[in-house]
Amino acid sequence: MTGAAAQLRGMRDLAVQTMHERDPDALHPLVLAELLRACDAEAAVCKESDWRPDEGAMSIVAVPAARSEFDQPQARRLIRLGRPFAEHYTSTGDSSPRPADALGRLQRLRDVRRFAPGRRFAFGIPLPGAYAPVRGYILFRPDAAFGPAALAYGVEVQPLLVAVDRQRILLGQWRAGAAAVSSGCHDCRPPVPADAAPYGLTPRETTVLLLLADALTTTAIGRRLGISARTVNKHIERIYRKLGTRDRLSTVHSARLSGLLSTPCPSHRET
Repeated sequence: MTGAAAQLRGMRDLAVQTMHERDPDALHPLVLAELLRACDAEAAVCKESDWRPDEGAMSIVAVPAARSEFDQPQARRLIRLGRPFAEHYTSTGDSSPRPADALGRLQRLRDVRRFAPGRRFAFGIPLPGAYAPVRGYILFRPDAAFGPAALAYGVEVQPLLVAVDRQRILLGQWRAGAAAVSSGCHDCRPPVPADAAPYGLTPRETTVLLLLADALTTTAIGRRLGISARTVNKHIERIYRKLGTRDRLSTVHSARLSGLLSTPCPSHRET
């Protein structure tokens, strides 16, 4: 197996692993660690919301030698700006992975070098979708440019990263609804709350069930999760079997009655 194939296989294996992870907060650290390893990077960052200097969730994984630098408040503030990637992706509508040295006069990453002299190479992998202004991953190296191999890897893993991110968002929504039900919120509580564990739904099947409840077609669910319509149908068949139902309407109705689905009220809905 070539080095490139081994890199891609690592992320594919991780994407499969995340389909069985029930904690949405655990997904980004897993992905960042794999990106760090596969790209031989010094640090990997995931900006989980808008690129703003003082707000929004952000995850950073760095090698031990660089960890203290990336933990500095000023460093984190500058990284939140996402330069030069935020300017490029918001102004062009481009969604392709790009090394910073391909983005014009900001290529030297002056803001980043301000807190870590010599660190000048970065690589951005955006998460295409309805995000404003831009979300995604940035990898950093101090002494080696991200060349054609890194670019090819970024292009190949981008759909996997998008799929994992969508899985994280849906699991977060499901967990928010479950937490609201457990808290006894009258507006969130389903008619007959029940323990979901006996049904044996996997995290992936749970996300498919959530999208079924939104009345999405098989094709639309596949697009949302980054999988084929055939795979979606297999998940739906397993959901029917586990819930003892035969069609979508009865499945969603049964899931709501049993507490597998709930619609959180505004005070519990995840932003």
